[in-house]
Amino acid sequence: MVWEIRILDGPDGERLAQQQARVLWEVTEWLARNRSERGLG
Repeated sequence: MVWEIRILDGPDGERLAQQQARVLWEVTEWLARNRSERGLG
């Protein structure tokens, strides 16, 4: 596994933060729709 860490300030940092928030929201929605009845994923 490879991890890439980026630290950005200013407008680029804001865009990255918005993109990350959008992706986390989409993953959370997907998990909520697709979880099993027992809640185990």
